[in-house]
Amino acid sequence: MEIDCIHFWVMDANQTLELLVQKMEFRKLEDRTNEHTIEYLVGNAHLLFAIASPLTSTSPVAAYLQRHPSGVRDVSFRVPDLAEIRRRIDRLGIEILAVAAVSANVQWVRIQGWGALEHTILQESSPAVAANLVGLNEPITGIDHIVLNVGSGELSLAVNWYRELFDFQVQQTFDIQTQTSGLVSKALLSACEKIRFNINEPSSSTSQIQEFLDLNRGAGIQHIALQTDDIFATVDRLQQQELGCLPIPQTYYANLQNRSRLEQNLLLNVDEWHQLERLQILMDWSRSLPEAVLLQIFTQPIFESPTFFFEVIERRNRAKGFGQGNFQALFEAIEQYNLVN
Repeated sequence: MEIDCIHFWVMDANQTLELLVQKMEFRKLEDRTNEHTIEYLVGNAHLLFAIASPLTSTSPVAAYLQRHPSGVRDVSFRVPDLAEIRRRIDRLGIEILAVAAVSANVQWVRIQGWGALEHTILQESSPAVAANLVGLNEPITGIDHIVLNVGSGELSLAVNWYRELFDFQVQQTFDIQTQTSGLVSKALLSACEKIRFNINEPSSSTSQIQEFLDLNRGAGIQHIALQTDDIFATVDRLQQQELGCLPIPQTYYANLQNRSRLEQNLLLNVDEWHQLERLQILMDWSRSLPEAVLLQIFTQPIFESPTFFFEVIERRNRAKGFGQGNFQALFEAIEQYNLVN
């Protein structure tokens, strides 16, 4: 099982296209236009985004945007056995929105996901990325994880929904609290370990997760994490293109170096420590396996409503899961960003 495509429904597809191509160095692959909707396919050899916006009020995208801000409408998956997924869909009573058999090798079903999110599930022989891009040097090498925010009291229900449909299993649980708010989160992992799908719920009425839910008018995708093999070089390139990222307080880096010295872990060289702070990258590791390092950074919201952002992540030495320290720092950074904006 793999992620096939992320479908964005947005107010201005051209503006989103410019951000993804000019600032994030993805490639425009295809245009698709009909009488009411324009759609661009954007990506590289490792991932695919579809960006659609309405040309007229009769577009289904226009109807969606009357209820929700720009964001992720559909996360589509490729599966080896669509018939088995169809049996689970029927057993669970999940609403089927559309079905198609494009060819003997390409079949799909689109279902209602959690909240307004939809999932297109395909059975096909190869990914939908452009074959002529394979082998090119790309700073982004795939999708590391996707994060879904759900309403208070819905976390267990949503986790069970994805577990029963896709066999996702809980990898980690987080309970993050600040002086003013909090969240509970479960990190899910597919059986093949190719898909990480995290779900958050607010644990207070003032939580930034609740702020997302209010602005989004329901559950939805909060962010998508993009993989890289060299986060310092990648983020340096992205920031040269003026891609805005969430600011991190200087005290975070002082505390991080103190922790490294106390644990006697030489995780970064002097130049990397400097780059970490200059580029505002987060870092975390576990005491039991300090060489497995998580390096992460988060963009500012990319649409007209502050409900969706990207993450860039490097997992050194096969680092797994998600660091508690980075999670806490991200939560506090989003809260601070929302306060000043």
